[in-house]
Amino acid sequence: MMFAFQNYIISHLGKYFVESPSVSMKQIYEDMDCETPLVFILSTGADPTLALDKFAEDMGTKDRMGVISLGQG
Repeated sequence: MMFAFQNYIISHLGKYFVESPSVSMKQIYEDMDCETPLVFILSTGADPTLALDKFAEDMGTKDRMGVISLGQG
């Protein structure tokens, strides 16, 4: 059913309305501050860990980064 909706929207409105915009960790980082944390809400198969680790390493802040999983006790 979901694919039928998606196909309908693509045919009547265009792909723009069903595709997620591409965003980089740098763009996300620029929107954060001490009062605005970064929270990932993931779907099955999505894992931003590698991109996040690489960005933290590039910024020289990997030792200050904390990762918490909701499945973690």
